[in-house]
Amino acid sequence: MSTVRERIMGREIDLKIDSIDELSFNRIVNFVNDRWMEVKKENISVPDTQKIGALTAIKIATELLKLRDLQRNISNNYEEKMKEFIKKLNETDYIG
Repeated sequence: MSTVRERIMGREIDLKIDSIDELSFNRIVNFVNDRWMEVKKENISVPDTQKIGALTAIKIATELLKLRDLQRNISNNYEEKMKEFIKKLNETDYIG
């Protein structure tokens, strides 16, 4: 198992990354650190890094859930359009 030491949210952390390529891993680390810095700047008066970490997790989870909902809506709309299309094709077959 491959272990990498990275600085995430201001702390050195050992992470196992066997299931992900290095480029994707670096993008993830940068994404988390960028969100952490945003939350830290938005909450300058909060000295507790654990609270900042929790707020960062909430911010990332909120983004993830919004994207999941959007994906679900797109998928549902696509499925409905396909059903309508198939229904029209079937009706056309019966007429011809």
